[in-house]
Amino acid sequence: MAGHYSPYVEANGFIFTSGQLPIIDPATKEVPEDIQEQTRIVLQKVEKLLEEKGLDRTAIVKTTAFITDIADWPAVNEIYIEFFGDHKPARSIIPTPTLNYGCKIELEAIAKY
Repeated sequence: MAGHYSPYVEANGFIFTSGQLPIIDPATKEVPEDIQEQTRIVLQKVEKLLEEKGLDRTAIVKTTAFITDIADWPAVNEIYIEFFGDHKPARSIIPTPTLNYGCKIELEAIAKY
């Protein structure tokens, strides 16, 4: 872990995840170039955290995505739709000038159990 935080916290029947970055290898901080691959990785990381509590992606009620280029939103949205299917959590998209390690997206989620 790179900082002083928890991967997720539980409170009042909810799980709040920390922002997930699309880092493939924590040792090298390797990040794929493609925004769609980065999006898949962050969504899979959120899902893995939820699986630790016996939940899956359908427990997600809200996501917040931070992206470095708002023009990438259609590509991000494609993967978001692919990942969630008919499940439609509330979401926010926040453009930001930079993210750690040159990532193009960071995503956090709130899930209910």
